[in-house]
Amino acid sequence: MKRILCLLLTLLFLPVSGLAALEDRVAAQELDVILKDNRTELDQAALRDNSDTTGYDPRSAKSFIFTAEIPQETPLYQVFLRMNSLPDSAELQVPAAKNKWETVASATTPGAEFVLSSKTPITGSVRIIIRYDKAANIALKECRLFGRGTIPSTLHKWRFVSEPEVLLLTDALADVDTAALQSWCDTGSTVAICALTKPTGDILSLTDALWEAGLRATPLYGSYRAMEGDAAKKIATWKEKPLVKTLTGWVRYYQPLLAVSGSEVVQKLLPTALANACDYNYETESAASHGLWIVPESCHVTDDVPARIAALAPRSYDALRAFCAESFASAQHGDTATIPYPTDRLADGYLAQGEFLHEDPDNGLWAYLSSTVQVEIVRYQQADPLRVWFITDVKFKPESEKFQQVLYANASFKDQQIYPETLAQTSNMVLAINGDYYPYRLDRSQPAGNILRNYKVLYNHKSKGGFPNLDTVALLDDGSLEVYAGSEITADALAARGNVHDALSFGPYLARDGKLRIYDGSSWDAREPRTAIGMIEPGHYRIITVEGRMPKGGHQGMNLNDLAKLMYAQGVTEAFNLDGGSTSVLIFMGTKLNKTGKGNSVGKPRNQHELFGVGTSPLTHTDMLKSK
Repeated sequence: MKRILCLLLTLLFLPVSGLAALEDRVAAQELDVILKDNRTELDQAALRDNSDTTGYDPRSAKSFIFTAEIPQETPLYQVFLRMNSLPDSAELQVPAAKNKWETVASATTPGAEFVLSSKTPITGSVRIIIRYDKAANIALKECRLFGRGTIPSTLHKWRFVSEPEVLLLTDALADVDTAALQSWCDTGSTVAICALTKPTGDILSLTDALWEAGLRATPLYGSYRAMEGDAAKKIATWKEKPLVKTLTGWVRYYQPLLAVSGSEVVQKLLPTALANACDYNYETESAASHGLWIVPESCHVTDDVPARIAALAPRSYDALRAFCAESFASAQHGDTATIPYPTDRLADGYLAQGEFLHEDPDNGLWAYLSSTVQVEIVRYQQADPLRVWFITDVKFKPESEKFQQVLYANASFKDQQIYPETLAQTSNMVLAINGDYYPYRLDRSQPAGNILRNYKVLYNHKSKGGFPNLDTVALLDDGSLEVYAGSEITADALAARGNVHDALSFGPYLARDGKLRIYDGSSWDAREPRTAIGMIEPGHYRIITVEGRMPKGGHQGMNLNDLAKLMYAQGVTEAFNLDGGSTSVLIFMGTKLNKTGKGNSVGKPRNQHELFGVGTSPLTHTDMLKSK
């Protein structure tokens, strides 16, 4: 009795998430409902008998729609389907307003058997849509509906995986050695398979054999016509260029630790595909969808694959960061070891008291230290391609400093905007950069994006095409920053958290959760002056300022994806592109360090209403104030 009482008390105080997890471990109830194809009632027993000799095989078509009525007392959560065909997509839908349907679960290239799962309970009308790229026989063998919980183990619940340890690339699924596959899966590694051709005939027997060998990731297929012959004949027929494109896309999509070529065709073309996978100029749209990747290891299926798997190092983005750095390695720059830092710096690099200032524009080195702020700036100059940029390393103590906005209202002038150096000097700023310059968009009756200043919402995101794409960067009280796609969040939602003091809107974001982002939107390849900010850890940022628009023959700037690579090479986890062009400024101790091009001449930056930065100091220069 005491045990039962304890169990009841445990369940009573178990968090909702804990109850959900517990419920998922319980066997799911199978729903006894009638499926219809239009008005035709399907043989329910034939679709639930675990037999491939029965089922439903209507006329050939490009799409099939099955409907059912789900009782209130037994909500639907999962639909298991098994068919001897390969759909292009599948959807689970419920009624929406105005006689429309809303998709609650979907799958693209789901394979011969799959589960459509809804996060919310479904009652009433429901429909299942199966689509093909061309007319096909569905050969539906099983269609079973379940409530919440675990479906029977006899039903194969395939899943899509990303970042597997092993990716096997081959011509045809039927060529896979299932005994070898099982030895790979027995290591506990995640394995995915991509085949250039779709299987035909008894697809389910092949699918079952792969499942028995331990594969759990839904195989992906190319659109190449199956054929016999050697590698040279196949490559001549299928064409090398599209083959390499397909292989590169799969490598980027899966980002495996080990790529295994399972055929001569793949073996010949895989080295080119692996080289392309980390080049954003190759199929930029694919790179934007899946990211760049460097495969640490590759081999042929006849090699000792289990030994290769055992030798794999933990997943890391270090190789990709190092690759990104290679494009900028030839740049000339000053040696930070020559900065005469005080010998009494604390272990964390700050000073116990006082300030340290170093300004060496001839060698492109600047530094500042206090008890709460550290700034180090290095200028880089590269001859091929011709470009100049600054990398600012800034650290601050979030409990006493913020990387935040300084408004023009803090200055003693009445106009709406002011020369940025004057604003920085008036506010005694140690480090200042431009922000998103959102008034420019407002003046042109364009959406401003998510604009949050000093905890107050000024504007919420509204959709906008073109550039900037109005992504969002949020600056938090703990010294961290977060980046979001524009439509992913609102300024209201950020303000409601109470710990976001500023949010800026420009973009695109360049890195997120430690992953590099490649951008293929408007103007990505334009070489322009740039400003970007990234976070290594809370209170530790890297800022990149790129000069550009110099007179003919001078440096013109950097495109967005090169900027992303340069920032990613700094080791940031999150990074964001701020406004550039004539807005881009890097101001240290009241002096603008970067040259600002305007048209075909070296001009002044545009006047601005605000700057973002950290630290104040009586050592800040005042020449602009004296001239005023």
